Amino acid sequence: MFNIAPQVVSIAEACLGGLQGRSALLIGPEERRNPYSYLLRDAQMRQVYQEDTSLHIVSLLPAVDLLISVPTLDNGGSAIQLSAAKLATACTGRRSPLFIFDLSPTPSVEEMAGLLPAVCLYTPEDLRRIIIKNEMKAS
Repeated sequence: MFNIAPQVVSIAEACLGGLQGRSALLIGPEERRNPYSYLLRDAQMRQVYQEDTSLHIVSLLPAVDLLISVPTLDNGGSAIQLSAAKLATACTGRRSPLFIFDLSPTPSVEEMAGLLPAVCLYTPEDLRRIIIKNEMKAS
């Protein structure tokens, strides 16, 4: 399986103008979060919060600049959804954008969330296009 964690962290760093001193939230099972956790800590992020599910994240979102969602598929073959309504509530009063990287095989963050003024959402398809474009430039 191709490890895209270094590319995703590089894209996040470019979006945020650097990761040092910032905070991130990783959502998903520990084995899927670990590669991102190590890379973000190496980038000297101030805090890297980690949660197994999106059930209790509303209280953490105001404190983070970056959210990386790496859920697994449930038994029905779809990812757990992080709703636009939950994100809107959590982003009330934000002064800087929240960058969300949805790395699920199927979207785990409701696409309407990308329309919120305080959210910059990168879907799995967005990330595929960016990574392919970067690989083509490198060759």
